Amino acid sequence: MYFGKGEKKLKSWTEGLRFLGRLAGIVFGAVISAYSIQAFIVHAGLAGGGIGGIALLLYYTLRWPIGIMTLILNIPLFVLGWREVSKRFILKTLVGLATFTVFLDLFKGIKPLPIDDLLLAALYGGVVGGIGGGIVFRFGGSLGGTDIVAKVIQRKFGWGMGTTSLFFNVFIILAAWAILGPKTVLYTLVYMFTYSRTIDAVISGIPAKSVMIVSGRAEEVAERILQDVKRGATFLHGQGAYSDREKEIIMCVVSLPEVGRLKQVVREVDPEAFMIVQNASEVLGRGFVPNE
Repeated sequence: MYFGKGEKKLKSWTEGLRFLGRLAGIVFGAVISAYSIQAFIVHAGLAGGGIGGIALLLYYTLRWPIGIMTLILNIPLFVLGWREVSKRFILKTLVGLATFTVFLDLFKGIKPLPIDDLLLAALYGGVVGGIGGGIVFRFGGSLGGTDIVAKVIQRKFGWGMGTTSLFFNVFIILAAWAILGPKTVLYTLVYMFTYSRTIDAVISGIPAKSVMIVSGRAEEVAERILQDVKRGATFLHGQGAYSDREKEIIMCVVSLPEVGRLKQVVREVDPEAFMIVQNASEVLGRGFVPNE
């Protein structure tokens, strides 16, 4: 009985440490995101989407602090989210938002490089900000804003979060077009595209390919994959529509550098094999991104 209590205590301690580790990751990502806004976006006079985009427009027109306005604009959204969304998600978002808003104002006026090219500012702002935002999302948090509204609408009406965020961003971009002009908005769209693509890359983890192999020598092919490529493989049972014969289909997932070696192995064992190579946008499990 005592051992059982001790085991439960150890498990709770482990879960607590993991939760603190996730919060630390969220804080780290929020600091990077805040730095990218002040170092590249504000320095170049670009706009943005979501609540951050509104805060930027208020800063450009009324000179109100970006961090404070971001926090104030998020308060009603937190009230909404507290009743409709997971409390743990709200807590993580609160930590991320608080860190983000504080460092937004602390980094005010920072100029890491004398970049006067709007395109470079949009690209670097998108990449650095996307890395920070991706880290926050990877640890289960967010930086507030329309993410909370999108999550509530998703639960209530089943709309996709991307669709809801796009709906809000259209109005913000139109306002930025009227205030900052078309040239700035077009560069802002470059920033937003780069930002979203970078976030996807960070969240998805290591790029990978999913490979399906149809071969009459499936067992030999699988053995060579295990020995030479050092990747696992799974047999799927299939049947040829034309030949009506049963066939073994091999499914495996490899990283990008391993694709060439896999193709070579298959060609050496069975030159007549049929292969389908597809993009695997996210792979969870041993050898890739851990499930936990």
